Amino acid sequence: MLDDEFEAHRRQLEGLAYRMCGVLADAQDVVQETHLRWCNAERASIHNPKSWLVTVCTRIAVDVMKSARARREQYVGVWLPEPYVDQADDPGLRAEIDDSVSVALMVAMEALTPSERAAFLLHDVFGYRFCEVAEILERSDAACRKLASRARKAVRRERPHPASRPEQYRRLLQAFFQAAHAGDFEGLEALLLESVQLHADGGGKVPTAAGPLHGPSAVAAFFARIWRENVPTEESVQIDALWFNGAPGVSIRQDERLIAALAIAVEGDAIARIFAVRNPDKLRLLSRASRPFPDARVRQ
Repeated sequence: MLDDEFEAHRRQLEGLAYRMCGVLADAQDVVQETHLRWCNAERASIHNPKSWLVTVCTRIAVDVMKSARARREQYVGVWLPEPYVDQADDPGLRAEIDDSVSVALMVAMEALTPSERAAFLLHDVFGYRFCEVAEILERSDAACRKLASRARKAVRRERPHPASRPEQYRRLLQAFFQAAHAGDFEGLEALLLESVQLHADGGGKVPTAAGPLHGPSAVAAFFARIWRENVPTEESVQIDALWFNGAPGVSIRQDERLIAALAIAVEGDAIARIFAVRNPDKLRLLSRASRPFPDARVRQ
């Protein structure tokens, strides 16, 4: 029998745990452990179940992130968060989560300590007052303000300003793949911001860029070469628009096999960041949970 009180808050707990961890399995473990502690708690002493659950979930996630930092350092190549596909049918709910689960924000938060990440998420994303954040993190109000302030500055340095219109993403993605398919190097460069970066996560299991690539020439050359060497015929490749991590992206299949999921960050009218998930373990999770974006297809 489901615990109605816990289930009423599960969605928020899962969202908080994913934003803290960036790994779905870790996030699920955090929520499961929160549920176990809830089941074993003395309910009569809990006056605010939501506050209790968020507090426990956050503290567990902070501990998980402390151990995860060591695993991240041993990860082969660039690490990207696992693609997150929201299962809500309510467009309003999807709109609420968009930027707070963007790949660009998740990557920017990797530079934060677990406590900075928690303070930033609780206050800036979930809207908790600093007195509440202080109680959750067992620190003073002033300390939590400093944690959130440092996190905010770090995120602003690393994350491009989010585009406000999904149409920007779709148009730029379509133009990008059309140029790549045509071998139009100059066309590719024209779509990229001067400070563009490519982050490609193969997890050491598939070949990809060894580290972040910087600048239009390097990024355009990489994609032109990849397309030329690995896409023998147009018929063998299927590129579908896919909504994940709060924005339109694309899934790329070759001979029916999912080989990449790609997201972008946009500044102005150009691509500022490209995030390519190629690690097959992360793609397997995406292929099980995929939700096509309504416009269905991006054509080469």
